Amino acid sequence: MYNQIGESYMGIASLNIVIIGLILMFSVASFATDKRTDAAKLTISYIDHPSVVNKALPLIEKAYKAEKISVDFVAIPSHRLINEIQSQHTDGDVILAKEIFAPYKELIAVGPPLTKVQFVLLCVEKVPCNQRVIQTSPKTILATDESMRVILNKFPTSRRNRYYQLNQLGRLPHLLQEQRFEYAIYVMSSSWPIPQALEHLNRHVLFETHAYHVVHKKHAEIADKIAGRITEILDSNAK
Repeated sequence: MYNQIGESYMGIASLNIVIIGLILMFSVASFATDKRTDAAKLTISYIDHPSVVNKALPLIEKAYKAEKISVDFVAIPSHRLINEIQSQHTDGDVILAKEIFAPYKELIAVGPPLTKVQFVLLCVEKVPCNQRVIQTSPKTILATDESMRVILNKFPTSRRNRYYQLNQLGRLPHLLQEQRFEYAIYVMSSSWPIPQALEHLNRHVLFETHAYHVVHKKHAEIADKIAGRITEILDSNAK
């Protein structure tokens, strides 16, 4: 009898150990899954620009949501965008003109272009507003770091101009409206609505290019999935 009681007790104890073991196993698995989910969350930057905030950002948010990929979208100054992606502090940017990211091999374009963009010379009223301002008439021109680099590469003679660098693209038109500067280099979509801040400024188109969503090349597999979603959304918007 005592042997039977002992055997029963040992059986119950063994069962308890198995149950506890299973609970611990599932807890560890659940914790590991949570950690993987956190690790898979991406951080994608964008600049404070009306067309980016109102057009490009919602489109890219929709693409990632369709793939059930968790993303934090963070606004940062334009001069930090490239370095943050290269350093892998962020995973990509919502939209960049091809000439901005092309020199950097760590960055890859995702899917088709989101829009065509124009690099334009913004001018206050009653001053010349044409190609000669960039190429032959030395002036002080407001520009972001990357816009200045692109313009200097496209128009080498523009080096005679003095560039005042301000890395908040969305603020450039306001500084012209306040009459603190006469000229600025601005990037705007040729198909999306013109930002309201430009309505009272003259504009001269310097050149046109494509703009893409970009990510770090380590996310090439994710990029392939998002590319398909971007194509679907653009096709749907075009109908």
